[in-house]
This record gives sequence, structure tokens and C-alpha cells, in this order.
Amino acid sequence: MKNKRVSMQTIADKLSISKVTVFKALNNQPGVSLELKDKIIKVCNELGYDKWSNNTLKRNYKLAFIVPKRFFLENENFYSSIYYYLNKECVTENFQLSLFIIDSHSEINCIIPPPILSGEFNGIFVAGEMNISFLNTLVAKKTPVVFIDFYISGFNSDCIIVDNYYVGYVAANYLIDNGHKKIGFLGNPKQTTSISDRFFGYRKALMANDFEYNESWNIVNNDPVTGFYHLDYELPSVLPTAYICHCDMAAYFLMQKLTTAKIKVPDDISIISFDNTQLSQDCNPPLTTIDISTKEFAKKALEQMETRLKEPTVPCHREYIHTSLIERSSVKKLEKLDCAL
Repeated sequence: MKNKRVSMQTIADKLSISKVTVFKALNNQPGVSLELKDKIIKVCNELGYDKWSNNTLKRNYKLAFIVPKRFFLENENFYSSIYYYLNKECVTENFQLSLFIIDSHSEINCIIPPPILSGEFNGIFVAGEMNISFLNTLVAKKTPVVFIDFYISGFNSDCIIVDNYYVGYVAANYLIDNGHKKIGFLGNPKQTTSISDRFFGYRKALMANDFEYNESWNIVNNDPVTGFYHLDYELPSVLPTAYICHCDMAAYFLMQKLTTAKIKVPDDISIISFDNTQLSQDCNPPLTTIDISTKEFAKKALEQMETRLKEPTVPCHREYIHTSLIERSSVKKLEKLDCAL
């Protein structure tokens, strides 16, 4: 039962601080460190002092959103969309969200932004897989961290992810159901865990159907450091009938490459991708793609962060995002004669 006699002075005496300091903390006034605010809130909860429950301090976390520059390009809106929705959620909850875009030099050399090093933030979101040394340096700060759209073996961190192995399998089976037996993969499986899992899901589908995996049909059209997509690569001398592309942007640039070679989509080659960004709808033809909700990513990431902040000792959690297949016109259904070619 809560003790109705608990006052600010009770809290102050418990922590050997002044009543003024307690007042400042509970009214979100400057001059009190985040560490001390947390201690004051903890004692308020322990002693049953709930007069501050409607105060903005309770819902005024300062959060950071870290994303590698290679995933936050002007023409790629997957991670920027997650940030947009996450920021909207934070505004609704009266949280502060700060964006940090990490360039390749800072990532490779483990240069953490000074505000994060100083312990200014209550929690950190990391969107998109980063250099392991950078992540080790980051988590060593002991600030709660939630990974968005990736996981790394050995890191005991909360993460919000897609079952990429499964969706890779789904994408490949969709092509197989449409009569395709010769299927290639666009993306570097060594670049990120999401690409790797999609690649092996695709390989599983081929194996389950006794179809050939042709290594020459695995192509890459982006720079692993800068993230920029390009047309400076050679297409296989003999092409498959379909490609699974690791994301919409990769698919878009593949379509440009095929166009320059006078190869038509989907008449000559079919394409399926992932993410269902606006770009997938703007392509000509529009892309068949796996929808991955950036809005759901944002919502679940914030929910997990709140759980971590309120209950620091609960086991780390891995949350999966719902996905669905969006059929458009970039995949051709092959006739039996086509399949035999």
C-alpha cells in the first residue's frame, strides 16, 4: 500500500540531497543530471510518491537514432521512413529524438558522436547493420540500445527485425510458382545479415525444388562502403529468367542496367524485390515486392525501448515485423514452353 505521508522531503532525505533538487527533477528543470533524475524517479516509485505521475519528466526521455550514411541516401527512403514514423511516435509520447548519420570514416574508426559519449541520451536506436567494432564501442556505454532491421550473433541487445530467411524463401517460391526455374540473386550476402538471410532463404527454395544454383547469377550493384548503386558491372553472359533483388533500390538499378542492354522486364526477365518503398511503385514496370512496414518497425522499436528503460533487467527481446507479398507487373508467368528453355 502506498504511503500517503511521502513527500519531496522524504525523497530528498532518502537520497541525501536537497528538496530543491527533487523539485527540479520532478518538474524537468535544468541542473539535475539524467543519472540523478533516474534515481529520484526510482525512489518515488519505491516509496509510493505518485504526485509526479502527470509530470512531463516521466515521459520525457531523450533518445538517439543512429544510422550509417550508406543506408540514409537521398534516393533511398526505407530508413528515413522508419525515422519519420519513429519521430512521430516520440512526439506523441513527449520524447525527444535526435538523428545521427554516421559516415564511413567515423564508423570504421569507431568515432561515436560526442553527445552520445557524454551520456546525454536515455536510449539509442541503431538502424541498419554497422561495423562490429563501432557497435562494441557503443554498447560499452551501457546505455540501452535497440537494433532496428538487423541482429548480430554475440550481441545481447534488443532487436526489431524481419524474418529475412523466410521472406527470401517466399520470394523464390513465388517465382517458382510462376514457372521460373532459373533464378538469380542480386546482392552481396556478406554485406548484412538481412541480405545473407534472404540469400539463404532463396537457396533453400532452389534446393527444395531440385533447381540449379548458378553462382554466376549472383551479382552485386552497390558499393559496400558508400552504399551507392551503380551500373558499372557485367551482366552474366547467360541470364536466368528471374532475379530476386535484396531491396527495391537494387532492383531499380538492375532494371536500368537491363534497359541499356535492351533486355525487357518482365518479357525477357522477371524481377522481385523487398521493402515496398515508393520507388517500387514508381518503377516501370512497377515492382512485385515484399512489403515491410516501416511504421510497424518504428512502433515496435519504441515499445521495446520503453520496456527496456522501465525494466532494465528483463531478458533481451527479438521482435519480428509482419511482411506481405505485393504483386505488381515485374514478374511474368512462364508458359510450359518457356520453362523448358
